[in-house]
Amino acid sequence: MSQLGALGSSIDATIPFMGNVHGSASVFAVPLLLTAVSIAALYFGGRYAAKRAAAQTTAGTWIEAVTTGLVFTLLVNILGAIFAISIPVPSVKISPIGAVTFGSFVFALVIGTLATFAGRASVRPRATTGAGVRAAVRRAFETVAVHYVVFLAIAIPVVVIALGIKSGWQSTLSSPLWAPTAGFFMFGLGHLGALTRNWNFGSSANSSGSDIIFGFGRALDQYGIPGWAGWLLLLLALISIVAASVFWYLRRGPMVTNKITDWAALPAAFLVAGTLVTWLSSVTGTFDAGSLASGAGSMTLAWFTPFFLMLWGGATEASARYLAPQLSRYVPLAWAYTIAPAGSAAAARAGTAPAVTAPAAGAAAAPTSYAAPGAHPALAPRAPMSASAKRKLGLILGSAGLVVVLVVGGVIALNVIKGNNGPDKAVGSYLQALQNGEASKAMALADPGLANDQRILLSDQVYAKAAKRIDGFDIVSTKVSDDTATVVAEVHQDGRKQQATYSLRKSNPELLDDHWKMESTPLQSVRITTDTAVKKIVINGQELDVDLAGSSLGSSGLSYPALPGEYTVELPSSEKYLTAQKSTALVTIGDAQAPATARLKVDASDALKSEALAQIDAYLAECVKSTEAEPANCPLNTYASSRYSRNFHWTLTTKPTFTMSKDPYGSSPWRITTQTPGKATVTYEKDNSYGFGTADWKPATDTTSVSMSANVDVEDGKVKLTYSRY
Repeated sequence: MSQLGALGSSIDATIPFMGNVHGSASVFAVPLLLTAVSIAALYFGGRYAAKRAAAQTTAGTWIEAVTTGLVFTLLVNILGAIFAISIPVPSVKISPIGAVTFGSFVFALVIGTLATFAGRASVRPRATTGAGVRAAVRRAFETVAVHYVVFLAIAIPVVVIALGIKSGWQSTLSSPLWAPTAGFFMFGLGHLGALTRNWNFGSSANSSGSDIIFGFGRALDQYGIPGWAGWLLLLLALISIVAASVFWYLRRGPMVTNKITDWAALPAAFLVAGTLVTWLSSVTGTFDAGSLASGAGSMTLAWFTPFFLMLWGGATEASARYLAPQLSRYVPLAWAYTIAPAGSAAAARAGTAPAVTAPAAGAAAAPTSYAAPGAHPALAPRAPMSASAKRKLGLILGSAGLVVVLVVGGVIALNVIKGNNGPDKAVGSYLQALQNGEASKAMALADPGLANDQRILLSDQVYAKAAKRIDGFDIVSTKVSDDTATVVAEVHQDGRKQQATYSLRKSNPELLDDHWKMESTPLQSVRITTDTAVKKIVINGQELDVDLAGSSLGSSGLSYPALPGEYTVELPSSEKYLTAQKSTALVTIGDAQAPATARLKVDASDALKSEALAQIDAYLAECVKSTEAEPANCPLNTYASSRYSRNFHWTLTTKPTFTMSKDPYGSSPWRITTQTPGKATVTYEKDNSYGFGTADWKPATDTTSVSMSANVDVEDGKVKLTYSRY
């Protein structure tokens, strides 16, 4: 990948009901640090080889450089192919995951050749003249390199430290892979460029699109980077420009003509370097599984960034002409001698003017860096600084450095502290409270705005005992816009994963804490139904007073807002006459089509049955005490006429047996009916004269069947029966 190879693989599999499926995926992201290491190794390797070998012609140097490049690209790509990652999966063919491509072969060959040639050429004696197009191009790109090095040498360590503090040691350890690319992104943003993102992962409205991100305002807030960071990047860009202009002034010379070519050299170098950086810092990925799925995504510097950098090159040229001559006097002479052209440096040390070689007859005059012979002004001898001046300068520089350290450290500390109090922390605390069963804490963080009688299930006593609460979460993204924020989290519950979006707003923001407050979060609900009227229920061990009407169709019930989890509904153990199996309702994460429902199927307890039968026995006992032929409201009757009969005495010779069952259509929950009729005997005196003449009273006995039914209700904890003779 460091040689511009795209990491990729393909897969062939047979999926039931879908047939053969072929897919492929690739990622292009250059680990620039490894690229730099390989270039440095080739450069110093070429330099070392050149020192050990006899001097060669330019053609010979190129031949050996090309040979080295060819060997390098063969080693890189052959080893890359050998060590490609293989993943064996039964019934699935996955090609080895590697980054060997035509591009990696060509790029490794090119940099192997050029870096080796540069290393070998560096051993040659340095030219004493700064004339010629090649020398001008070399100096221009050296200046561009200085500009990049100054910027990145400050920006990359700062971002690595800041992310290490914010995200942990994992980001610090992985920084060699991402830090150079991040540094180039910051370089583009600091020079008024922009980042572009493109994505296309399906056909839905939210799965494709593009946007452009500048380094100012709140565009970077979604990545956890404050808006003022863009101004620091701009300041760093200006500092880098000044440093590069001083280098350019020292390297090229102080007095330059106003030809357009003199002004265009540096902007052209900035344009070329910017184009190269835009290409190398691109991160792209694609996947294609035919009709099943496909997609692509990328992040890169905006296309216009190189042209903006060209303008910065023009600013560097202007600074080199008008500002650098003043600043170069503060560059230590040892550094100035190293940077300045060899001829000027030698002349300055010797106290003479550099020689100016006249052009050959008929040849065009070579442009020179100087209007007249003379040593470089920045290399002129300087009066030694006095001890007091050195102390004063040291004090000034130390104070300035301390101020910079304190300001930068304070800014980083402020950012870290505010970041630790960001909107994602509030959402994380809310989700952690749900995971811990702390309903009161969750409600304090995201009050749903419900009346107190609707918060029955939102107490710690109930929710702490809820099973299958959320068991994990991850913050996916945070987007801040002015005083509001949107946080997306992936929530885990009993094997499920669901993304949830939370809205927040600032509440009385302060310097170190914006006091992010979550907006009201909609809650799902638990619906409780029963086929028998009950006055008390128990939810997760908490007894509640309710007035729950019974309905065999489940058309009536109570609903309460609830947090994600499983709720167990049952009757209280103190309930003597009713019994029901426990019922559970699971409130899941995400949006539900219907409320979770717990249905109680209530039955009569043994105590209710015993009490009802005992009341029937007492009822029949009262009935047989009657001296009437047909006792009122009793299941006893005889065919004897009360007009010609008297002295009735009832005896229950055989008790009836009863069965108790639900009465789905009656006014009472249960109904008792006769299973086996009983028998009753009645003795009485019968007037056999039937009213003709003298009464003739004779003893008589009748036997009758005893059957009855009764409706059973439980009211205020008491069993009530309503009798019927039928």
